Amino acid sequence: MGKLELSQVQIANLNMLILIAECAKHDNAIACSRFGLDADQAEFLASLDLQDILSLVTHLGDECLFPPRADLVQVLAWPPQLAGALLMVHPAQAARPVRPVCPVDGSALP
Repeated sequence: MGKLELSQVQIANLNMLILIAECAKHDNAIACSRFGLDADQAEFLASLDLQDILSLVTHLGDECLFPPRADLVQVLAWPPQLAGALLMVHPAQAARPVRPVCPVDGSALP
C-alpha cells in the first residue's frame, strides 16, 4: 500500500473530524454542545467510519473546515485560571463569515 502524505491542514481536519465523529457516536447532544453542531451534522458525522473520514479529508485538499474563534488571541491572553469561566460568558463566533451557498444546488457562491 502506498504512503499517504497529508498537509498540515488535512491533518488538522482529520483529527477534528475523528474527534467529533467519535464524540457523536457516544452522545449526539454532547457533540452538538461541545462542537457547535446541529443534530443533522452530528448524526452525519457519527455515521462515518475512519475510512470515510480519511477519504473525505484527502479529497477536500487544503480547505480548513474548522476556522478559529474570532477572539482567539484575546482568549489565549486571558489568565489561565479565569479562562474557563470567561469562556462560559463569551460564546464562540467564527473568525470569518461562512461562505454563502446556492439554495438550488448547494454550491459555494463567490
